[in-house]
Amino acid sequence: MDETLLIGKIGTIERCCRRAREEYEKDPTTFVGDLTRQDAATLNVIRAWEAAVEMGDYVIAEAGLGQPQDEREVITLLAENGWIEATLAEDLKRTGEFCRAEWDHQAAPLPALVTIIKRGLDDFGAFGQALLAGAATPPGG
Repeated sequence: MDETLLIGKIGTIERCCRRAREEYEKDPTTFVGDLTRQDAATLNVIRAWEAAVEMGDYVIAEAGLGQPQDEREVITLLAENGWIEATLAEDLKRTGEFCRAEWDHQAAPLPALVTIIKRGLDDFGAFGQALLAGAATPPGG
């Protein structure tokens, strides 16, 4: 497995998470009324999600874990095969639901975005580190 590819995706995820946090933390009291900052934060959460899914797809293909049909199944397969914890998988799937609502041009609720920024962005870091560690020593191997 190419750890360089995984490290590159982790870098993308870290940059996106940092940018989303920056937009919120500029001034949390005005975030609700600032659509430009909300859009920037949302875009960066979506980019982090996409990088995580791409990373998961790569690991699944390299480890021969199956053929996921969608983003949720990428996360599920990784959890079922010991690459990530089940609780982390569930938390990431909730973030994925937020991203899917945005992709479908629905108005994802602002409280969900704020919750992801405050608590969910750390899940991406845990995900990336788990996959990188697993690449060095695959679960069950």
